[in-house]
Amino acid sequence: MWFLLLLWYASSPHLSSTQVADRLILQGGDGPCEGYVEVFHDKIWGIVGDQKWQSNNEKVICKSIGCGTSISSKDILLTKAKPTTWMNEVECNGNEEYLWNCMFPGWNRSSYTKDTVKKITCSEKIQLDLESLPGFRCAGTLRYKTTSMEKANKMGYFCSLNWDKKQADLVCEHLKCGQSKRLPEAGTFSQTEKVGSLQTIQCSNVEHLKHIWQCITKTKESCTEPVSVICSDHHNFRLQGGSNVCSGQLEVEEDEGVWKPVCQSQYKLNKSSDDLCSHMLCGKSHSQENMVCDSSKNISLDCTDKVNISLLKDDQSQNVNPCFGSVHINQSGTLEAVCSTSWDEKDGRVVCRELGCGEVVSVNFGSKRQEVGKHDRVDCKDSEASLWHCLAKHYKNPTLCQKASVICSGSVKVRLSDGPGRCAGRVEIQYEGVWKSVRASNWNDENSKVFCNQMICGDALTDTDSFIQGTSQVLNNEVTCSSDSKSISNCIKSTNKRQQEQDKNKMLICQEHAVVFVMGDCSGKVGIEQAGKNYWLSGSNATFDRQTAMVVCQQLDCGDATSFTFESTSGTTDLWKYTYNCLERKNSLFDCEQSERLSNHSTVSVVCSGSKTVSLKVDTKDEGECWGKVDVCLSGACGGVCEDAWTDNKSDMLCKDLDCGSAIYPLSYLRKLPSALDKITISSLHNTQHTKNISQCNMVKNLDQSYCQDKPAYVVCSGSVKARLMEHRERCSGNVHMFYQGSWRPVCKTALTNQDVQNTICREQGCGHGIKPLSFFGPSSANSGAVVSDLTCGANSNSSAECTVTVTKTNNQHCVLGGLQCSEWRRMVLKLGNGACEGYVFVYSEADSRAVSSDGWTETESKVLCKDLGCGGYIKHTAKEKADYHDLFWGKKYSCKGETNSIWDCELNDRPSQNQSIYLQCQGYPIKDSIPPTPINLYVGLSLGLLTLVMVVALCLFLRRRFVTRFKSRFSMRKESAFESGDYEDVETNGSELFGPLEMRDLNRHESESGGDKENGRRSAASSLSYDDIAEEVNVPAQPLSSGEDGTSSPVPGAGPSATHEHVTYEVEEDQQESYDDVVSMITPAETREEIAEVHERPKPKGLAIHDDEDYLEPDG
Repeated sequence: MWFLLLLWYASSPHLSSTQVADRLILQGGDGPCEGYVEVFHDKIWGIVGDQKWQSNNEKVICKSIGCGTSISSKDILLTKAKPTTWMNEVECNGNEEYLWNCMFPGWNRSSYTKDTVKKITCSEKIQLDLESLPGFRCAGTLRYKTTSMEKANKMGYFCSLNWDKKQADLVCEHLKCGQSKRLPEAGTFSQTEKVGSLQTIQCSNVEHLKHIWQCITKTKESCTEPVSVICSDHHNFRLQGGSNVCSGQLEVEEDEGVWKPVCQSQYKLNKSSDDLCSHMLCGKSHSQENMVCDSSKNISLDCTDKVNISLLKDDQSQNVNPCFGSVHINQSGTLEAVCSTSWDEKDGRVVCRELGCGEVVSVNFGSKRQEVGKHDRVDCKDSEASLWHCLAKHYKNPTLCQKASVICSGSVKVRLSDGPGRCAGRVEIQYEGVWKSVRASNWNDENSKVFCNQMICGDALTDTDSFIQGTSQVLNNEVTCSSDSKSISNCIKSTNKRQQEQDKNKMLICQEHAVVFVMGDCSGKVGIEQAGKNYWLSGSNATFDRQTAMVVCQQLDCGDATSFTFESTSGTTDLWKYTYNCLERKNSLFDCEQSERLSNHSTVSVVCSGSKTVSLKVDTKDEGECWGKVDVCLSGACGGVCEDAWTDNKSDMLCKDLDCGSAIYPLSYLRKLPSALDKITISSLHNTQHTKNISQCNMVKNLDQSYCQDKPAYVVCSGSVKARLMEHRERCSGNVHMFYQGSWRPVCKTALTNQDVQNTICREQGCGHGIKPLSFFGPSSANSGAVVSDLTCGANSNSSAECTVTVTKTNNQHCVLGGLQCSEWRRMVLKLGNGACEGYVFVYSEADSRAVSSDGWTETESKVLCKDLGCGGYIKHTAKEKADYHDLFWGKKYSCKGETNSIWDCELNDRPSQNQSIYLQCQGYPIKDSIPPTPINLYVGLSLGLLTLVMVVALCLFLRRRFVTRFKSRFSMRKESAFESGDYEDVETNGSELFGPLEMRDLNRHESESGGDKENGRRSAASSLSYDDIAEEVNVPAQPLSSGEDGTSSPVPGAGPSATHEHVTYEVEEDQQESYDDVVSMITPAETREEIAEVHERPKPKGLAIHDDEDYLEPDG
C-alpha cells in the first residue's frame, strides 16, 4: 500500500512545491499576453510541446497568467536553439489553475522533435504607466490597465512588497524611461486614497522577463500600499535664491545630488513655465515666458504658490528659538503640518539645513497626540535644499497623524549659571527651548572639555560644588561626548538617562575664568585672578577712565567709584595682558572693549563709595552671638546667603573674622530660625588668593527670588558655646544647661563628673571652682530632643567654648540630667516672718548666712525677689535696725535696672553703707478668684444639698483632727533617728508635723483656695523648677524641660516656706501633674505611709538663733 502511494506521489503532475517555484510566461509576442509558452522549472527555462494539443490547454494558460482567455493560436518556428522541453502531451479539461495541474507524462519525460511551438493570443492586453502629477511621466505610482473586447477595462496597482531595483528596471525599460533611479516610500505618488486590491508579484530569473506582468502571482499577501518607481529619465527641478522655495533660479538635478542651473546642464528644456511650476508643486507661473536658454543668463521663475518651512510649537505658535519644534509647511498662507510616518534623521537634517539651524540633534520628540496633517511619508536625500523638494505623499484632504518634529543644533545652547563670571557656574543646556541642568553623575571629563571650548572659555579647569543648585529642569537625555565632538549638541543622545533624586547638578570652572578683586574690602589696587594665578590690572589716563572705574566698583558690589589712581611699576610679569575701556555701563569689566596692554606699566587703584560686611544674625538678643544666619550687607542692603554653595572653609573664615573661634560642623542639631523676614539675596561667595577676610569675596547675587528662601546658610562658631546654672533664687548652683548650635540644652550628669569640667563651668560663671554635681532639680518631661552627653575641658579652661562638646539625641534610658554646685554658691531667702513669703532678706552662702542691707534697696528689687521666690506680687518692704539675730550684713548692694532674669542680675560690687535690714512682704500664694453669685432661683433647689454637704465636711474635720493628734505623737518618737543621715533624702509626711500653726493655716488656705488657680498663679511665677524647701526627691532620668525637638527650656525657680531640724533642710516635691510649691502636704494613712528623707549637709548659719516655732529657710544644694 505504501509503495503505491509513493509511486503515485512521484509520478503526479501536481506538486505543491512547484506552485511557487515554477512559472509560465508567453514569450515573443506583443506584450505579456501573447507568445509561445515558456516554463521555468528546476531553475531552467524550457518550452511546452504541442503533441496532443487542445484548446483547453490555451484556456488554462491565459487564465493562469492573468490574461483572460485564449482567442487564437498558431504554430510558429523556433528561431533559436531548441531548449529543454519540460512539458508535452498535455491534456487539460479547462478548469485547472496551472498548466502543470493538467495531465502530462511528467517533467521532461516526453520526447518532442518538432521545431515549431504554439503561439497563443489571449483576450486581454496589459498597459502600464506611472501615475503622478502632471509632467511626471517617468516617476509615480505603478498602475496597470487591462483592455479586452469581451469585458470592461480594469485598472489597478501593484503591491509594494517584493520589489527591488531589478523589478523597477523592468518597468522603466518597458516605459522607455531608462533605468530605475529610486524606489521611494510606498504610496508616495498615489493620488487615490483607496487603491483597492493590489496585484502581487513574485519574480525569479528576472533577466529572462520582458514585462513586469510576467511576475504576477496569485499568492495572497497582506498589502495596503502601492509601489512607486522613479526612473532615470525623470528630472528633478528646484528654484534657488528666491524669497521662498517657489521662486528663484531654475536648477535641475543632473546626477545624483548634483544640481546645476538648467541652462548650464545637459538637460534639453522642453517644458512650459506652467509645467515646471506644476512639476515643483508650486502652482502656475506668474508669467508665460518661453523657457528658452540663453547663454548670457539663467532662467528664473516666480510661481503662484508661496511655500515656506517652519518649526512651531504644538499649538502652531512661533517658538522663541526657530530651530526646534513641529515641522509645518506654509503654502500660500495655509499652515499645514507634516506627519511623522517614516520621518527620520535624514529628513530632519534637510529641515535644519534649510532653516540655517545647523545639524539635526533629535527627531520625533515630545507629544504623541494625533494632529491634523497633510504631508506624509517624507523621503529626503542629503542633496535636497528644502523639505519641499523631498519626495512625500501630499494628501488632498488633511488627515489625522502624529506630527513630525526636529531639534536642530542651532536651538541647543550652553551657559554656566549663577557663577562669578561667564566661564564658571552651573552647567545648563538649552534644549527644546528650556534651560536645563545636567546631573553630575551623568557627566564625564570629555563633556567638560567640549562644553568649555564651546563657551570659548578654554579647556575645563576644575569641578566644583561652590555654586547653587538652582531651579532649572533636569535634562533627561544622555550626554556623551567623544574626542571629535565639536559642540554639546553632537553629544546629546535621543535615549533618556534615568535620574536620581539625590544627584547634584554639574558645576564647572573653565580655564579662562577670571575674577576681579581689590586689595581691600571696597578699595585698593585692582587685581585679576585666573587659573590660580594673580595679575594686576594696568592702565593709564589713555586706557582707564572714570566709567571703567565705575564698572570695577559695581562689579565688586561696592557702589560707585569715587576716585582712581595709577602707580608705576618696574616689572611686567604680574601685569594682566589686557587693558579695558568701558564706554558705557557694563555688568563686568570683561564685557568692555579690550586691547593689548601698552608699554606704560602702571597699576590701577580704585576707591569705591560702598561697603561690604558679612556677619551672623539671630532674631533676638537672648540667643547670643557668634552663631546664626549668615548676613551680607552691600552698602547697607542686607540679606542672607543660600546654603547650597556655603562651605566649611567659609564658616571657618567667618568665625575667625568675627573673633568667634572656629566653626562647629556638621550642624546636626541646629535649631534653625524662621527666615520669613529675611530675603536670600546672595547665591554664593568666592574668594581669591588675596582674600584676607570674607567680606572681600566676590558676591554672586541671587537673581531668582523664588529659590533658596527657605534654605539660608547658618554658621555656629565655638565662641557661641556657653554654660549657665538654672536657678533664680540661688547663684552659682543649679541645673546645668549649655548653649550649643543655637539652643540651650540640658547636660547629662555623667558629663559633669570631671573636676576640670566643673571648674571650667564655675569659672565661666564667676563662681569659683566646682564642688560637686547635683541631681537635676524639677520635673523631667519626655525628651525627644538633644542633650549634651559628654564634655571635655582643659585644666586651665576658663570658658565652655574651649571645651569639646558631644550632643546626642537621647531618651530617658540613656541620660540622667544633672546640675552643679560651685564654691561661691549663695541663696536669698525670707526668714523670721509670717510664712515663707514674708520676712527679713538673708543671703546664705557656703560660709555663713548674712542679712541684706537696705542700702539702695527699692520697690524694684523687692518685686524681682518676690517673683524669684515664687511668692506672687509685691506688698511692701521696710528697713529695720540691726537686731540680735544676726551679726553681719551681706557685703554687696542691689540695684535692678532694665530687664532682669533674677535678683542676682542686680547685684553690685559696692559695699552697703547702712546697717538696716530689709523686711519684705510678698503676696504669698495666689488668691482664688471669687465665684459669681448663684442665681436666686437655684437657692431653693440647692439648700438640701448644701446642708448635707456641711454635715459631711464637719464629720471629716472631726476625724482628721483625731488622726493628726495620733500621728504627731508617733512621729515625734522617731524623728531623731529618721534624720541623722548627712545625705539628701526625700520626706513624705504630714505637713502639720513640720510646721507651726501659722504655716499650717497658710498651707490649708492655699490648698483649699488656690485649687484651679495653681496653673496661672504659682506655676507662672515659679516655673517648673521652683526650689522647694520641702519636696519629694526627683529620682527619674533627666529630660529637657521643654517638649520641643531641640530640648530647650527656660526654667524660673520659685520659693516657698521651709522648716529646719538640726540644721537639716527637708525637700518635698509634688507629683509632676501639680504645680511645684515650696510647701506640699501629703497626708497618707499611717500604716501605709513611707518616709523618705533627703538630708542636705550645709553649714549652720552663724549668728542666727533658731526657735522651735520659727520658720527657717535653709539653702538647698
